[in-house]
Formats: sequence, C-alpha cells, structure tokens
Amino acid sequence: MLQDDGQSAWQLRVRELERRRWLVWVPVALAFLAAYFHRTATGVVADSLMRDFAIERAAELGVLSSIYFYTYAAMQLPAGILADFWGPRRTVTLALLMAAGGAVLFGASESMPALYAGRFLSSVGVGLLFVNLVKIYANWFRLREFGTMSGLTVLVGNAGSLLAATPLAFVVEALNWRAAFYLIAAYSLVMAAASWLIVRDRPADVGLPPVAAVEESEGVAASGSTMTGQYSVVACIRTVLGNRYTWPPFLAGTLVYSVFMTFLGVWGVPYFMQVYGMSRIEASNYMVAVVAGNMVGGPLIGFLSDRLGYRRWPYCGFVAMFLAVWLTLTVWNGGKPPVGALYPLVFMIGVGMSALTISVACAREVNPPHVAGIAAGFVNSGPFIGAALMQPIFGWVLDLHWQGAIENGVKVYPGSAWQSAFWLCAAVLAVGLALTLLIRETRCRARVD
Repeated sequence: MLQDDGQSAWQLRVRELERRRWLVWVPVALAFLAAYFHRTATGVVADSLMRDFAIERAAELGVLSSIYFYTYAAMQLPAGILADFWGPRRTVTLALLMAAGGAVLFGASESMPALYAGRFLSSVGVGLLFVNLVKIYANWFRLREFGTMSGLTVLVGNAGSLLAATPLAFVVEALNWRAAFYLIAAYSLVMAAASWLIVRDRPADVGLPPVAAVEESEGVAASGSTMTGQYSVVACIRTVLGNRYTWPPFLAGTLVYSVFMTFLGVWGVPYFMQVYGMSRIEASNYMVAVVAGNMVGGPLIGFLSDRLGYRRWPYCGFVAMFLAVWLTLTVWNGGKPPVGALYPLVFMIGVGMSALTISVACAREVNPPHVAGIAAGFVNSGPFIGAALMQPIFGWVLDLHWQGAIENGVKVYPGSAWQSAFWLCAAVLAVGLALTLLIRETRCRARVD
C-alpha cells in the first residue's frame, strides 16, 4: 500500500511537470517572434531604406541586412555558455531588453551609423534567444521529444516572419517603416516582463523532478545534462570543434540557410516587385507563403524524425526538395515562372528549408551530454554566417548585371540579373545537399560518454 502511494505521488509530480513545462516554454517561444521579425524585416522596407538613406548600391543594403547574421552567429556560443551558467530566465529577459533598445534606435535613426548601431544592438539581443529556448526544452522535455519541440519552435518563431511580411507592409504603407520598429520594441518589452515573471530555468526551481529522473523511471537512458563545473569552457569548445561529426550539419545548414534567408530576408520582395511589377503588399504575400511552408515543414520534419527514428535521411530529403524547387524557379521561363505557379513554388521553398529544424539534434546527439549547449550554439551559428555572406554577394551579382535603370531613386535590375544570382544560389544548395550525406545517423539517440 505504501509502495502504491509512493508510485501515485510520483505520477502526480510527473503530470504536474508535464503541465508546467508548457507554461515555461510558451513565453520564451513567443519572445522568439522578435528574432524572426528582425531577421526578415529588411526585405519589406528595402526600398524605403534605400530612398531615405540614399543607398545607391544593392550590396550596401545587403551589408546592412547581414549585420544581423554576423552578430547573431557570433552570439551563439556566448548564448550557450550563458544558458548553462546564468540560466535562461535572466538571459532571455536581458536579451529582450537589448532587442527593444535596438529596435527603437533603428526606428529613430537619421544616419547610416545610427541605423547600423540599432541593427547591431537588436541583433545581439535576439541572438541570445534560440539557444536559451533549446536549454528550456532540454531541461523540461524528454529527449525523444526534442525533434518535435524544435519543430514547434520553428512554427511559433515563424509567426515573426509573418509579421515581417504583409502586416509589416501594411504598417509601412499606412504609417511608415519607423513605426513598425517601435511596435516590435514595445512587444519585446512586454515579453521581457513575461519571461522574468513566468519562466523558470529547471523543474527543480519549482520543486518538480528533473526530466532525467522521469526518463530513468520510464526505462529510458537519461540524456545527461549540459556543462557542469568539472569541465572548462575551453575544453568543452575543443571537444565540439574536434568532433568530425559536428561539422556536416554545421556546413550543410550554413549553405542551405544562406540561400533561404537571402531570398526571404532581403531580395525576394524586390524580385517580385521588379520582375513581375507587383506592389509591395502583393510581393510580401509571397513571403508569407514561404514562411507558411516553413511553419508546416518545421513541425513535420521534427515529428517524422522523432517517430521514424532517423535524422540524416529526412534532412537530406528536405534539402533535395529545396534544390529541385529552386532550380524550377531559376530555369522556368528564364527565371520568371507563370504567376499561377509562384505560390506553390515559394511554399515548397519554405518546406524544404525546414530540414534545418533538426540540425541542432544532429549535433547534440553526436556530442557528449556535457557539451550539448555549446554544440547547439555552434551548429546554430553556421546558418547565420552563411546568410551574412550570401546576402551582399547576391547584391553584388545583381550590380554586375545592372543596366543603369533607376525608378524613384531605386535601381531596377533586368530579369537576366536575377537569373544569374539565382544560379549562384542553386550551386550553393547543391553543395549543401552533398554535405547532408555526411551527417552521422544517430537513430535519435544521444551519446552517453
């Protein structure tokens, strides 16, 4: 009888953990909207920035956008260290305050240096969010739920990309581009308060059992914990970088994401406006379709990977889909497919890019548990390095093929320029696909050494 009472009490605590974890996860996931907004907003306001700040070269606009990606990439390892030693609650709160300050500075800018400074500050802030969100579901959710939680994170975060598409275009048309950044600053402040009040770093902070103990009681090998005091930061970084299986998901993600964010974050809207003669709102609707594809594909690949017990082949298959669709967009009718085909094409681009949803799982499961946070931060940095490099390169290719046309103070590029830049992206995707074949198949099991 006493044994039954003890078992019943344990089950009650487990059920309470399963309820409470969602209350902890939701505020940080919603805060992640800000990261996606800053990531893609530049594309929608591209022509406004070029006009207001007399930006004459496409590559210069690419550099402004790429500040986010360089900074975001640089913050991933510090984010992992802060998550392990300082905790997500404090880190996320501080990150959102910085993001809010950066958005205000960006919106109030009257000069290019101020614009760069605002972009940098907001990028530092949102650059701390993802790894701390991973830390939250590593501490509160079972290992076998990792892919699914990664997919849900993509789903929620992409709502920020939706806000930075057609809704942002409406705000720009109705008010101005500056108002949009003031609004995201206010949202960041609200989420900072919610994170401080609601989020807790680990179940023990509210008297609940750790997930490792729950997994052990269910007969599942515990996934271990992230870095502890017996390991130095330098030794942990050396362990991750010295593991040859860490590099394929890092490099594949770098190349695949560089193409995706070049299209979604900067050049997709100008492409539709210039090649098809669309309005800003019409062009932004296609970016909504890209994001919708990613919102569908992220949870789908996470769920399939967890249920099927494979990492490499879902990753490879989704990237192959991305490449096939991109080649269609590049070749069909000289890089100008019929309007009726555009929504399905861009939707499938979003689905294909969703392969990156399980990049962190691919790296986390081939490294020892005590370096899981650093492995996640390192692999997550690659895609943003790629995006930072590709966006100005894409603009440079456009400038090479510019024929001198200018409308309303903005350069207009011929269809051949866009097709040349698309071919470059196709080559990058092909190399990324080859690298996915080198990802180690873990069967969704973590290392235990």
